[in-house]
This record gives sequence, structure tokens and C-alpha cells, in this order.
Amino acid sequence: MRVFERLFAEDLKGELCALLQDFEPDVIGVSIRLVFGDELDPQAAFGTRHTDLRPRVREIVEIIRQVSKAVIVLGGPGFNYYAVDWLRYLDLDYGIRGEGEESFPLFLRRFEQGGDLGTIPGCVVRKDGHFSSTPPRPVEALDGTPLPAYELFGMERYAARGITPAVFAKRGCAFDCTYCPYSKIEGKRYRLKSPERIMAEIRHIQRQSPNQRVMFCENNFNVPKSHAEAICRALIAEGMGIRWGTGDLRPVGVTPEFCQLMSDSGCFYANLAIESASAGMLKRMKRGYTVGQVRESLEALSRSGIPFGASLMFGAPGETPETIAESLRVLGEYAIPNGVWVTIGIYLWTDLQDIVGELRGQGAIGDQDLFSGQVYLSPALSRSYLEDLLIELKAKPGYQVQVNKPAGLFGWEGTPATKGKEGTHVCA
Repeated sequence: MRVFERLFAEDLKGELCALLQDFEPDVIGVSIRLVFGDELDPQAAFGTRHTDLRPRVREIVEIIRQVSKAVIVLGGPGFNYYAVDWLRYLDLDYGIRGEGEESFPLFLRRFEQGGDLGTIPGCVVRKDGHFSSTPPRPVEALDGTPLPAYELFGMERYAARGITPAVFAKRGCAFDCTYCPYSKIEGKRYRLKSPERIMAEIRHIQRQSPNQRVMFCENNFNVPKSHAEAICRALIAEGMGIRWGTGDLRPVGVTPEFCQLMSDSGCFYANLAIESASAGMLKRMKRGYTVGQVRESLEALSRSGIPFGASLMFGAPGETPETIAESLRVLGEYAIPNGVWVTIGIYLWTDLQDIVGELRGQGAIGDQDLFSGQVYLSPALSRSYLEDLLIELKAKPGYQVQVNKPAGLFGWEGTPATKGKEGTHVCA
């Protein structure tokens, strides 16, 4: 097996062609991480530029086709939401949705031995111009999955770029946040890796990488709290000297005692995923905690000595200048050493997001294509208000802002925005 990492390619076509001609694979898996996004660009309106990443994937597929007859199988998080759309876009026949640790090896065996590929969990197949798919199947025994083949990646290259290896300690999410599809994709029941398996994975990383840090990358590191505590205690007991961080600490159960345990076990960074500190918006977004718990979490982290940051998400249904002011007022009462990341505008990826069903029910987006990139922004947030808000946020020490705005936000750039019932702004 060989791995080609697009991130490090200086001559994409030359390097990829050379690898394919040397290795001559029968099957090539293409992992798609993102479909579109917004890059910080000071020269663009509101400081961000919408980027369609689909042509970059198509470029890779076209290079593969030029030099190889291998079967191409799509996968990765960016494939999950748009499986058939991707296969049509790239004129391909196979993809794997969901968790691939069991499904992709099964695909390879069936491909080699013959058999019905269409019955493989998560597999999407095009045959005679028609698409069929089998629902993904969650991996139940996460401890039994193989350790990641880090030796194929050249981990020193990632370390040189400051990229920290990732560990997923669990799958599943018990929360119902309206803008997030993960509880429907991974299930609401938590499937936990044991602390012993996590320690084995970290030791495996240490053998392969000069980086002595790891990031826990699942949703809600501290839920269930007992699992997070067990991981911290295992890290202390192992004495590996590893430093760890998490980008998703939910404001639930973040007490001084828990913060002390995090610190003692080597936590070098945590992001408190607040998203809103307005009671009304927390309820509308179904975040599952209160403003009081946000304050408790900020207070505990502020006293812990852990370098932490916080994140806010503005623009969901019901957002107004007043609810944003509530959130900023709460955060303004605390010292947040690593700053605050503010996202404005809610990406609509999939019908698995409750917000998409809500907007379709209102007739706001109808059958609009989500594959091309759609963003929702509460109609109560006018252009003039957002212009003033950005000035206010940029004046706050440590605040960074990303405005999600595919071409045409309120018609400011490119294609005019659509306007649904109740004046809903949906930016296409």
C-alpha cells in the first residue's frame, strides 16, 4: 500500500504520475475532506473568500485516469453528505460513506474475489447509469480496529508543518444541535475506545512521529465526562510525557477539579465550543447547556492555567443584534488567553441538519442544491450591522472572525441571494 498526500505536493501531476507508474495499484481510494470553505482574505469583502474545492479533487481524479486503469473509490468526510453528487461530478462508480475501517477492506476483498459490491455497508455504486446505496454500519468494537498505518505517511513532514497527530477517542454524539449532522451520522449512543487502546495509539504515534503532542478530535471530548477523566488518569499513569489538546470542549461539567485533571495529564490547549452565550439562542440551537454552565466553564478554565480559547457561531435562526450582544457581553467578562474564534453564517451541508429541514419546511430553500455550497444567515443581521460588528470584533484583542459567504451573500458578490419566506437569507 502507498499513500499520496496532496498537501506536500510541489508538482502535483509529476509526483502523482511517478507514484502511480511505480506502484501500479489495482484500486485507488481518494479521501475527500472538504467540499467548499472560506479562506481568510483581507482583500475580499468581509475578509473571507469562498473557495470551491471540488475542482481540486477533479484534478487529482483526472491525473489518475491519465496514467492508471485502477478502480477509484471515493470516501472521507466530504463524501458523506454528497455521495451521488460526487460520483456524478467525477463520473465515477464507487464510494464508501460512513466509517470505513470495516467497509473498505470488505470492498477490496469483494473486488478481488468477485461478489456484490452494492451490499457492502456504506457503499454507493453506479451501475448502468443508476445509483444504489447501502446504509453505513457503525463500527461497534473500536478497540478492535487496526492502529493507523502512520508509517505510510511520513509523519515528520506533518510535524515540520506544525500539524499535530489526531486521536479519536469515541464516536457518536448524544446532542441535537440544529446545525450539526453528527448525531445522525454517528448515532446518539457513544461508542468508546478504552483508555488502554488510546494509550496504545499514542505510543504508536510516538514511535512514528517526532511530534510529542496529540489532539483529541472527536466531538465533545468531555462527554461522557467519566470517559474523559479515565483518559486523563491513564495519561498520568503512563507517564509518557505526551502533551494533548482538544478543539471541542463542551461547556458541560467543566469544573475546577476537571480542569486540574486535564492540566495534570498534560493538556496544552483546549477550545471551549460555546457557540452562543444567549439563553434564547442556546435553546433555539438545542446546544444542551445553559448560560450558567458557560460561565462556570469559563471561570474554571480561566483559573486553571490551561491555555484555552473559545468559539462562537453567529447567524442561526433567531439570531439578532441583541442575542449577539448578550454572547459578547458574557465572554467580555473573562480573560481568554488564546482568543475567540467567531464564525458568522451557518453552512447547509445536508438534509441531516435539522436547520435544513426547518428551512425546507418554511419554503426558504426548497430543493436547492447543497452540493454547490449554501449558507444561512438570520435576516435580522443586516449588511450595515455586520459591517459594524466586524469592526467591533476586530478591535477586541485576540478575536478572529470568519464570515461564511459563498458568492452572492445578500447579492454583494456574484449571484444574488435568494429570499424565502419570512425574509430568510439563504446565500448560494
